[in-house]
Amino acid sequence: MEEENTYKSKTQIKKEAEALQKLGERLVRMPDWKLERLDLPERLRKALTDARSITSKIAGRRQRQYIGALMREVDPEPIRRALVRAEVAPPVESESGRKTREWLERLFSDDPDAMEAFLRACPGLERQRLRQLLRNIKKEKKAGKPSKSMKAFKEIIVKNMTGD
Repeated sequence: MEEENTYKSKTQIKKEAEALQKLGERLVRMPDWKLERLDLPERLRKALTDARSITSKIAGRRQRQYIGALMREVDPEPIRRALVRAEVAPPVESESGRKTREWLERLFSDDPDAMEAFLRACPGLERQRLRQLLRNIKKEKKAGKPSKSMKAFKEIIVKNMTGD
């Protein structure tokens, strides 16, 4: 009777191995600081960090398979729970990120005094440059591109408002 319960078909074994490999792929995409929080064996941790530097398609596939094989030695449930918590938990917003968001909301609102207030807070910034940044942020956001203008705006915030 017990043998019937423990029997796994080839298909089931392959599906489980594939699921572990996909879990490993999700771990590869995780930032280092989150990986460090997980209790992973050193070989697996090294394989995950090595996978990030591999650019060859075939070598990358072999590395993912190796990670899948290493994942079989580990209990995947705590890793799955940690990934769910990491994906569900709201990201911690830095002080500069919060100020950037607040200023952008204020500048994109119809408040006529917002631009004047921002220019007073950032004395070295020219009005034309600010308008150009805001215009580019809107344009890049609409196009779904990574925003170089947003990065420049954040740098202005950090440079001028660290003491606020």
